[in-house]
This record gives sequence, C-alpha cells and structure tokens, in this order.
Amino acid sequence: MQKLPVILFFAGAISLGNSLVLAQNKKGGAVQDQEFVIRKDRVLTVPTQPRSFERLPVLPQPKGIAEFNYTVTPFFLNLPALNLQPTALEKNYRLPNRELYNGFIRAGYGNFASPLLEGRYMSTTADPFNYAVKFKHQNFGKGPVAAEQSSESHTVFGADGSYFMDAVEIFGGLNWGQDKYSFYGVNPILFENPNLPFETNNNVLNNFQVKAGFRDIEKTGTISYEGQFSFRNFRDSYAVKENEVGVQAGLKFRTDSDWSGKVDFNYFHTNPNDINYQEKRNYFSIRPRILYNYEAFQFTAGLNLVSENDPMPDKSSDFRIFPVLKASYQFADEFGFYGEFSGDVQRNTYFSFVNENPFLGPSEQLLNTINNYKVEGGIEGQFQEAFHYRAGINVSRFNNLHFFANSFADSSRFEIVYDDKSTVFNINAELGFKISEVYSLGSRLDLYQYDLNTQPAAWHRPLWEVRVNNQFTPFDKLLVQANVNFMGGLKARGNSVIETNPPRVEVVNLKTIADLQLKADFKISNRLSIFAEGNNILNGKNTRWLNYPVRGIQLVGGASFKF
Repeated sequence: MQKLPVILFFAGAISLGNSLVLAQNKKGGAVQDQEFVIRKDRVLTVPTQPRSFERLPVLPQPKGIAEFNYTVTPFFLNLPALNLQPTALEKNYRLPNRELYNGFIRAGYGNFASPLLEGRYMSTTADPFNYAVKFKHQNFGKGPVAAEQSSESHTVFGADGSYFMDAVEIFGGLNWGQDKYSFYGVNPILFENPNLPFETNNNVLNNFQVKAGFRDIEKTGTISYEGQFSFRNFRDSYAVKENEVGVQAGLKFRTDSDWSGKVDFNYFHTNPNDINYQEKRNYFSIRPRILYNYEAFQFTAGLNLVSENDPMPDKSSDFRIFPVLKASYQFADEFGFYGEFSGDVQRNTYFSFVNENPFLGPSEQLLNTINNYKVEGGIEGQFQEAFHYRAGINVSRFNNLHFFANSFADSSRFEIVYDDKSTVFNINAELGFKISEVYSLGSRLDLYQYDLNTQPAAWHRPLWEVRVNNQFTPFDKLLVQANVNFMGGLKARGNSVIETNPPRVEVVNLKTIADLQLKADFKISNRLSIFAEGNNILNGKNTRWLNYPVRGIQLVGGASFKF
C-alpha cells in the first residue's frame, strides 16, 4: 500500500507535463509562468474492492455456416464428344463341377419270384429339343395264397418330348401300361384245403395314352396360357373297353397390383362298354377364379360351371353351378387359419375305378360324384422353418358317392354301388419336421364319419388312417426311408343275406391294416449304388379288399447304375 501514492504522484506529474506541452503548442509555442505546490504529507487512499466469485458465463457455441453463396462463372469450350468403344471383359469363369448322366438303370430280385427292371434315359440339354423315355417291369410270380394262382405283374413304358421356341413350348408324350391280376379272392376254404384243386381267372388291363399341347415359357408376363389334347384307350381281358378324348386349356392373368385371375376349360368325351351298358358320356367344365393377396391375407373367389350327361332319376338339368370361396390369414409364422366353401362334380371313369380297385368286375352303371358343398376350416403354422403343422375339419355333402362291394354272383369280383345322398365328416391333422438335410418327417391323421341314405355301410372306406413317413441321411452316401401306414374301421359286404323284415346284408368287419416299409440306398460311387427294399415287414394279412389278403414280408435287393 505504500508504493501506491508514489506511483500516483509520478503518473500525475507526467500527465501534467503533457498538458503543458499541449498548451504551449496551442499558444504558438510560448511558455507561460506557472506555480506548482507539492505536498509530500498528502496520502491518497482507494477503497478495497471485494473479490468476485461468480462463474464465468457459458459462451455460445459457434454455429456452422448457414449459407454459403458463391458465383459460378460458366466457361464454354468447344470440345468434341468422346467416342467410347466398350469391349467385353474376357474372363474364364469356372463352371460348377456337376457331372450329368443321361441314363439310369436299376435291376433287382426278391422273394415271391419278383424280378425288377427299371430304366430311364433323357437328354441333358433343353435347347431346342428335350426328350425322356422310361421303362419299368416288376413281376410277382407267386402270390400270398396258392403260389402261382395269385401272381401279379406290372409293366409301363413312356416317352415325353418338348420343343422350345422363343416364347412357346410345344410338348407331347405317350404312355403304355399293362397290369396283370388274378381273381384269387374265392372261397377261403379252397385255399385252406390243398386237396381241393381250383383255378383262378386272370385279368390283364391294358391302357394307352397320348397327349400333345403348347404353353408359354416365361410364366411371368401379364397372361400365361396352356392347351392340351389327349386320347386314352383302355381294355381288360373281358368285355370292358373305354375310349376317351380330352381337351384342356387354361389362362392366367396377372396385374401390377395384388389382384390376379385364371380360368380353366375341360372337355372329355368317354365311350365305355361293358356287359351291362354302352354309353356316351360328356363332361364339360369352366372354372374362373379371382385371387387377391394382401400381405398375409389370401382370398379366392370363383365358380365351377359343370355340364355332364349321366342319366339319373329326378335329374332336372345337366348343367350345375357351384360357388368357390377360399380365404386364409397368417397372423404370424407360428399361427394362421384357413377356410373354404365350394362345390364341384368329380369325374369318374371305369379307368379311374379300376385303378382304385383292380379286382373290379361288371357293374350296372358309371356315374360321376356330385359334391353339393364342402365346408372346411382349420389352423396351420410353422416354427423356425423346421416344424410345421396343420389341422382342420371338413364337412361334405355328396350325391352318387361310390363304394366297392363284393358281387353276390362272384365273391372274387367287386361291383360299384352308389349312395344317393351322403354326408361325410372328416377331421384331419398334419405334422412335419425337418433337421437340415439329415432327417425329415411327415405325418397325417384322418378320422371319418359317414351318414348314408341307401347303403348299410361305407363299404371298404376307412374310418381312420395314419401315415408316417421318415427319411434319414446319416451321411452323403446313405439314404434310409421308413414308412408306416395304418388303416382301420373297414367294413365289407358279405355274400349272405340275413332273413329279416326287410332283409339285410351281412356286414363283415375287416382287421386293421398295418404296413411297415423300409428302404435303403447306398452310393458306392457317383455311378454305382446298391439298394434294398422291404414291404409289409410286420407280416400282416392286410386285407384291403374282402377275400384278398396281400403278400407277407417282401424283400427286394439290387443295384443301380448311371451312364
């Protein structure tokens, strides 16, 4: 504090000196007489300033440049356009090492004197012509009863070809098949007593089919189309002959939105001949559909317009119209529902009947099945793309639902019988599972209930079915399949009539069918592999048709070769 007066004294003197100099300059440079009084005992005091403890204010953050304006001065230069000449990059891309084989042949032999021979040959290129041929023959020289008296054989030969143009594929094919069966379903007493000789009748079924058509190749344009002409001839060893001419066509419409549509046309003219009938049957149908897909919702609406000329009592018209409504919604991958309400006419021919029951004999009439309505609904879903399920309920009303019943004249042959008004209830469930390429499982359960009007029972139709299919690939060279099929609740019409008022036929309850199948294929090399197949491993009688037990344990083994 003592230095402060001295500092102020000298500061005042310097300031006063400067004032005098300025005054002299202003008065033309003359110096005036002045008197100065200097007091040494005077002390200047300054009050104490308190220290400030306030925080420094926060400085505003600098902002970026909001706008940056600049001026671009265009310069126009007269330069010629570049003349670019692109050239393809020459690089050798290595194709995947996939060895394709044109031909395949498989041969084997098993018990029941059963040789097996199968072969296929096809072209490995599709431009512009592609073709394929196939052949298979399997014979069973001995059957389940009386050895050769119940023999069976199957032979098929087929060829297909396609010619590809810019936008259209022209295709065609032919198929010939022959199946030989024996009517060994005679009185079982004859089989049980070897001292009673008997001889069964054989029936050889021959069919020849040819087809030709065209279709578009892209399948992605606004319209897709397909047309086909077909002819089929069928005959057996007796009086059955059936010729069929068919024309089929279809159109599909696609839009850029969620709507699409299609329409199918079908016409068949069938000329069956048997002992009891000779008919000319016509079947024509138009099936338009409109489809709408929006995210997880799918909807289908359409009509089934069908005209068929089967003679029926109280038939008002040959023309029928049925609605078709289908909808499904998937809430998530794990859960969704579906529903359907529809009707249709199921076309039946003698060829379709004999493929269902090969021991068919003469019948009175061939009729189509009228499905007046079908109401179906259920749930479905999947988990992690490995586990999927489906469960539903189906209620259908039919006219002329067909059944197979043993003939009263010959118990070894079956005839077609119909129920005029039938209601069928079905509860079904499906379950599937897949672990990569190592293991997969598929299964289905069906429960049936029949409400019939004229028939005492649903002859040879099951009340329940269970099917389980397993496929296991422990390593690349081995493939194993195990399939289990169960069928129960079968009823057959006996040969006797019970004397009641009114008389009623005998109902025979057939045993549950249990069929276990095992198949294995081991690849020795890319060309050569060996296989083994086993059917009816449980050695059950498995009587699907009354008086017709099937073969017991049947084993077939062999090898296959690619060339």
